[in-house]
Amino acid sequence: MRLLVLGGGGFLGYHAVAEALAVGHEVTVLSRSGKPPVDGVEVLVGDRTGDLSALRGRTWDGVLDTFNDTREGAPAIAETARLLSGAVPAYAYVSGMSVYAPSGPRVPDETGPVRRAGVEPDSDVLQERSLAKLAGEAAVTEHFDGVALFPRVGIMVGPRTERYTWWPVRIAGAVAGTLPRTVLLPGDPDRPVQYSDARDIARWVTAMLAAGRGGTFNTVGPGRPDSVRTVVDACLAAVGADADAVELVPVEDEAWLEAQVADVEQEERPLWYPEDQIPQDAIDSAAALAAGLVFRSAADTAAETLAWAQQVGEPGLTDTFLDREQALLRRRS
Repeated sequence: MRLLVLGGGGFLGYHAVAEALAVGHEVTVLSRSGKPPVDGVEVLVGDRTGDLSALRGRTWDGVLDTFNDTREGAPAIAETARLLSGAVPAYAYVSGMSVYAPSGPRVPDETGPVRRAGVEPDSDVLQERSLAKLAGEAAVTEHFDGVALFPRVGIMVGPRTERYTWWPVRIAGAVAGTLPRTVLLPGDPDRPVQYSDARDIARWVTAMLAAGRGGTFNTVGPGRPDSVRTVVDACLAAVGADADAVELVPVEDEAWLEAQVADVEQEERPLWYPEDQIPQDAIDSAAALAAGLVFRSAADTAAETLAWAQQVGEPGLTDTFLDREQALLRRRS
């Protein structure tokens, strides 16, 4: 397959490029910088909200669009959808799980009701980005004349993101003695959590495009009974330690959020559970699993993310969050 990735230098786009190359696909990336995210890709210089001339007169077998969730996104997505109609048979636009209405089922599948303008209050921090994602889906549906694929993603983890990376780096530091041994856990450690390794989503989306398959799919996973404790245990296993190597102290959700993350934007905070901005209990991704989506184990994600973090200098920890963690611990002692 000849794959076009609109934005391949970030997180999911980068992994899509890497996964596509790994299975022998040819990859072209459109970017403003003109710099290849990895070796072996063709780079076209362009701007999603401006100059798209590099795309004209070219053909590919599939396109992956990772454009952001702002109000400016839908017109830009509509423009590329129009431009690539007839030049690409399959178009994947990355949407999100936040599009589901908070008043809907506690575990929605793809048939669940979605958000609407004027229904959820302006104070709902997910409303604007969710409506933007829905507008992006609508733009592709209206302006692209081929197969449309809409993976609705959730919390994505793995190498190259600092959110989840807090956990393997924090646990590794506690075990090694370079960070305080006491690690605070948010809420009930046995609470089930859902998150997806971005590499798994990238691999599945690439395969779906190669097969010319479309549709709307929840890709929030992994649909197994993982918990906060599972995540921590996986991080301990990544450094060859057991639970006795650190002191884990659960803290009530309200106290944790107030002391740790209430004043920090969700995308800038480490991956705390529960995410206070997510109204659903879980997301039903059975359709994507039936279509071939496979999630790697929690242990693999933890070990591989830690290895990446150590290679690039251990991102994912900030003095601010370490200070807040220890301050909350002192207040509770």
